[in-house]
Amino acid sequence: MRATIAKLKKTIENKNTELTQLRRDVPALVRVVNQLTIENQQLRDALENPGATVVPFPRVNHQSNPRD
Repeated sequence: MRATIAKLKKTIENKNTELTQLRRDVPALVRVVNQLTIENQQLRDALENPGATVVPFPRVNHQSNPRD
């Protein structure tokens, strides 16, 4: 009986640890899902308007001019 109780207590402890980690992970997962939803909507919008062309700005290399 004591062994069963000890085993159950250990199981509860492990489940509580897992639950705590899941609660910590939820905000990051929500942010990622939100970002992917926005990107997906932007891609759908771009597909609806195939005449539009997106031209990215050229990248500027700031390493050659270090700031003091």
